[in-house]
Amino acid sequence: MNFRPHHTAISVRNIDQSVAFYKSLGYKQVHRYDETDGSMCIVHLKLGESFLEIFAYQTNSDKPQVNFEHANNLKDLGVKHIALQTDDIEAALQNLQEQGLAAADTKITFGRTKVSYFFIQDPDGVWVEFIKDDRYK
Repeated sequence: MNFRPHHTAISVRNIDQSVAFYKSLGYKQVHRYDETDGSMCIVHLKLGESFLEIFAYQTNSDKPQVNFEHANNLKDLGVKHIALQTDDIEAALQNLQEQGLAAADTKITFGRTKVSYFFIQDPDGVWVEFIKDDRYK
């Protein structure tokens, strides 16, 4: 039996804003479903061989952004962040800063696990990690 990653699912307040954010990271929209009564929407985005499944419920549109600590409260149970790999971490940060998606003071960290990384947040406060990982090549 062979398993491989398929998708990550997130819930958001504004589907169009979130889709635009993730498209700016290279995702392509491949599917959209809208309930006829407008109560919810599901969008599938694809990056490489992996998908991001985004749910937007009308009841969440007025909720505040999630308030996760940097790197998503790692001591607490649960999913913490989405990670995207890059071959050039410095160029990735510069590109995201030029797009206004990463703050000017965002720093690249060389971590305990011997990878370089930095984080930004999506429109709902979900952390997205950008990582350069050459350990297993």
